[in-house]
Amino acid sequence: MVGDTLKRYYRALGYETYFLTGTDEHGDKIAQAAAATDTDPQSYVDRISGLYRTTWDSCGIAYDQFIRTTDAEHKAFVQKILQRIYDAGDVYFGEYGGHYCYGCERFYTEKELVDGKCPDHQKAPDFISEKNYFFRMGKYQQRLIDALQERPDLIRPERYRAEVLAFLREPLEDLCISRPISRLQWGIPLPFDANYVTYVWFDALLNYVSALERRGGDSLETLWPQANHLIAKDILKTHAIYWPTMLMAAGCRSTSI
Repeated sequence: MVGDTLKRYYRALGYETYFLTGTDEHGDKIAQAAAATDTDPQSYVDRISGLYRTTWDSCGIAYDQFIRTTDAEHKAFVQKILQRIYDAGDVYFGEYGGHYCYGCERFYTEKELVDGKCPDHQKAPDFISEKNYFFRMGKYQQRLIDALQERPDLIRPERYRAEVLAFLREPLEDLCISRPISRLQWGIPLPFDANYVTYVWFDALLNYVSALERRGGDSLETLWPQANHLIAKDILKTHAIYWPTMLMAAGCRSTSI
């Protein structure tokens, strides 16, 4: 509703607007939720995504595109970007053990846990040790810091920009970007290893760009440099750290969060 209001406001001021929304549909918690209802994951996400879309339509929300990360075009785009980053040498194979929260679908460090629990879900994460593919996120730490200092408007409000910069004072670990199909099959297969699927955030975040490529024309040239991402405060790290470094590795020119 906030996004719809922003679109209407800027359109009234004479700006060209393009309002994207949708559903990200892969990952551990989706597979678990489907299993809990004795439903296959695709049928489960078809139903849930349909509920979101009919709700937005009944509210009169005037989005320009509703994207689903199970769309064939999005899957192909994710694999193209993964292959590009892999070919550039920014993905490597390794073994990692860490505290994994299925609700957040990410690993937590000891320092991030509160009394041994996920700060958002208030549950002790599972310790998982397995071989996976990793993105050299730490390689882009200083470049991200420089971007945030040069352009204070990249993250708003200011307190969240300060929070991200505080986090970046510590060495940035590399990001695990795969899950073995022996544990999780509901995901986009890695283009360079069919025994693994893509980490859900590496898939979901790319919808912002895949949607514009799908729209065609000069969308990437005209709309992408002006893009604004309206996000919830509990997914700040994924959008303000994972996402910009992914874009840097993929060779994208600019981003606005």
